[in-house]
Amino acid sequence: MTVRRRKKSKLQRGWIAGAVGALALAAGLVTFWRVRQVRGDERRNGMEANKKASRRILEEIFGAGKYDLADELLQAKAIGHDPALPGPVQGPEGLKESARAYRAAFPDLKLTVEDVVGDGDLVATRWSAHGTQKGELFGIAATGKEATVTGITIDRYSGGKLAESWTNWDTLGLLQQLGAVPTALQTA
Repeated sequence: MTVRRRKKSKLQRGWIAGAVGALALAAGLVTFWRVRQVRGDERRNGMEANKKASRRILEEIFGAGKYDLADELLQAKAIGHDPALPGPVQGPEGLKESARAYRAAFPDLKLTVEDVVGDGDLVATRWSAHGTQKGELFGIAATGKEATVTGITIDRYSGGKLAESWTNWDTLGLLQQLGAVPTALQTA
């Protein structure tokens, strides 16, 4: 006995081809989605590490005097821009020197990170600092006065380490609190 297979209709052949195509497309999309998800997770993890590093620079190096962390967190050729300083801060040694100078002037310096926001290789940190001036700063002899300033730092990371940093803080407010510059009310 011979078994004859019935030829599939155009509709059936089209449906089968469509189903196979849909499965292949779905498998490709799932693979694409998984790759994209992994890359997104890696990017997110890198950004979180950068945010943590920015926080550590402020709280631990400037706030707690753990200067050796600069070697771990900064690239050798990192550059920092602080308008209160005469020139750019160069590399880990420059950051250590800058932090030492601020901490020598304000030995009880307390730095508080208020907000940290990251996007790609950039991290923005809003911070405040409080301390009593017991040493020279910017040529101003110790005044014994307490001062509080706020600032924002934007850091750029490359290869998991700080590459460049821009800080802007209330330098005028600090000088006024120390009595080195008169306030608007004192001049009126």
